[in-house]
Amino acid sequence: MSKRTMGCPPIAKMAWRIGDTLDIHRQFDWIESAGFDGVGFHAHAGTPGQWCGIDPATCGEAERQRLRERLSAFAFVEIHAPFALTLAPDATVPIVDGLAPVFAFAGDVGATVVTVHGNPPPPERVEVPWLDALSRLDAMARENDVVIGLETTVNFATIRKQALPNIGITLDVGHMYCNGRKPLEPFGSIGAVVHDIGPAMMHLHLHDVRDGRDHVEIGTGEVDFPDLLGALKATGYGRTLCLELNPDAVAPEAMQRSLAAVRRGWGVA
Repeated sequence: MSKRTMGCPPIAKMAWRIGDTLDIHRQFDWIESAGFDGVGFHAHAGTPGQWCGIDPATCGEAERQRLRERLSAFAFVEIHAPFALTLAPDATVPIVDGLAPVFAFAGDVGATVVTVHGNPPPPERVEVPWLDALSRLDAMARENDVVIGLETTVNFATIRKQALPNIGITLDVGHMYCNGRKPLEPFGSIGAVVHDIGPAMMHLHLHDVRDGRDHVEIGTGEVDFPDLLGALKATGYGRTLCLELNPDAVAPEAMQRSLAAVRRGWGVA
């Protein structure tokens, strides 16, 4: 019986760079051999010499089929939409239009979840353009057989109250501890954040924060992982997790330690 089937939600590793390995397919190989259940990558070519993703615009039909076959070895696949396509109340139509090729790509390669950065308005300030944008995104997700996690640190209630079937929240745990923990202040603890989001939790990005630097090895910084994992278990969370670890700060062996730490914290030996 695998660790995943013993109760811990499936855990992916975001493919940026692993040690000196930039080639995306070699990263997939390492992630699989290291024991991760899933894999994530950005719908962006990346930065030469620093990190690598896949640009949908340059990925033809044959390569998409190759990717689908390779990625089928994983329990789930996350695609992270480009940062330039961050959804905001004052820029909805062009952003949603720009996201359409990302969702088509996600469907072609068999992805499970697409993370989109978003800046939702407070619930009392939601207007028609925002509602229309989410309605279009929900339809795109349905058509391509994926779910959407809007990555944000504010106004979770806006997404929760709209209760769209294919849109929820990607909680980036480390980012809640950035900027002097300001995103965390209204809640008091990371466990309280989990309870506030509740069933709208679609996906999580996991990393630690130390001395103002995020995306560091889990268990070496400020994030209260026992509180986080306890809250996830208490709310019955059973979706997906992804480790986002900076390759300049986290060596491959530390990435494996981070995976083990999360499984151990969940109660999986």
